[in-house]
Amino acid sequence: MEIVLPTALTRHVFFVILIIHLSSLFGVINCQTDMDVFAKSDKEIEYNTPEVTDSVSPTSYDTKLELNVSRILDALIASHDRRIRPNYGGPPTEVNVTAHVITISAVSEVSMDYTVDLYLRQFWRDTRLIFDTFDKHSESTSLTIGIDMVKSIWTPDTFFPNEKKSFFHEATSHNSFLRIDNQGNVVRSIRLTVIANCPMNLHTFPLDVQVCALEIESYGYSTADIIYHWHQANAVTIDENVHLAHFTIGDHYHIERTISLSTGNYSRLTTYFTFKRNIGFYLIQIYFPASLIVVISFVSFWLDRGAIQARVGLGVTTVLTMTTLMTSTNASLPKVSYVKGLDVFLGICFFIVFASLIEYATVGYISKRSRCSPVGKPTTAISYYELDDAASSVRVDSIKNNNRRSVRRVPMANSDIQTNGTEQSIPLLNLTPNHLSVNPAEPFAVRHRTRIVRPSKIDLYSRFIFPIFFLFFNVVYWSVYLNA
Repeated sequence: MEIVLPTALTRHVFFVILIIHLSSLFGVINCQTDMDVFAKSDKEIEYNTPEVTDSVSPTSYDTKLELNVSRILDALIASHDRRIRPNYGGPPTEVNVTAHVITISAVSEVSMDYTVDLYLRQFWRDTRLIFDTFDKHSESTSLTIGIDMVKSIWTPDTFFPNEKKSFFHEATSHNSFLRIDNQGNVVRSIRLTVIANCPMNLHTFPLDVQVCALEIESYGYSTADIIYHWHQANAVTIDENVHLAHFTIGDHYHIERTISLSTGNYSRLTTYFTFKRNIGFYLIQIYFPASLIVVISFVSFWLDRGAIQARVGLGVTTVLTMTTLMTSTNASLPKVSYVKGLDVFLGICFFIVFASLIEYATVGYISKRSRCSPVGKPTTAISYYELDDAASSVRVDSIKNNNRRSVRRVPMANSDIQTNGTEQSIPLLNLTPNHLSVNPAEPFAVRHRTRIVRPSKIDLYSRFIFPIFFLFFNVVYWSVYLNA
């Protein structure tokens, strides 16, 4: 059965379809025009001039370069055995080293170590890593590649013989890089922190100067395989912003040497850092307080001898304070078996403070003896001389006529007096001092009791002797230890 559409309807449908196609065509043209406008640069839009570009796009060039580098690295890894050193069986591989110190901290005399943060750079040549340059305009081409490449090529087994602890920095990624040029020269740079051992001599502490070393060596390769060298004359540098609280960094130097061990001879690099201790902290915290305590102990010499509580309390307080200061100071220092410079100063200060307390004890003892036997009234033994009869009668008559005093009998010190072989008891009448004499047999202490120094003189002498001695000690102490 044949269906015939009306002619008018067919024409209307045709016109509708045609209009729809024309509308879509104009929309595509407008969109393309807008895209072209957005694709233009600011200069083209403003000045309506086309921008000149290179014939080769950067994207295509970078893609080509990346493919070339990838092929080179793949070829190097494929033909490289990381288990074998360069020039195996031939001359030893020379590894040059440089170090740039970023910070130095925690120089500790208690644990005998110091902490250094540095960039360690190693240079060596591996002929197996030679490749053809991909840049026609340059004879030397260098590739800076990721650290993962280290796992695929040979690297020296460098370590620090005098380290206690070390670690890499991995924030935000592993702080290291690897660089290879077309001649086979390899550069490896690592940032790491090393806690190195530093034996210290504390005889002049805290006026000491310490020299600490940082050693670099191969762990497994002897001098037959690897020889280390410092890369340049100034291979070791210190950042200008490095400052320490308790030390001043002095000169540093580096050497090369060979160490003989039971497993062979090894090449070792050593750099030495000089640390001069700053005395300011110890002056404020130890030397000045100890000196003031000694000066306070001198106050007791100016107090009255009768002020027992004041002088004893002052002496005991200064002794205990010095003991506390010495204990707290030695608690923060290493337990060494020799005398340090600080021990000498504190020991002398303690001796002076203790001597001032003993001085008052001496003054009190002498004062007590003086009260029991007053000075100026010594008890002396008296002996008398026997006179002949004529002289005796004349003397007695003269005394009777002049003085009219009563006669008394005085006991004789020497009971037996030999006169012409007979023993006589002589009555004496107020003999004048011409007939008195000191018995030479009397005790030595009795005759010399007047020679004992008075307590007031001891205090007077101490007021000058103690300060002069302390001043003289300071002059000698600082002269010796500052020039040691």
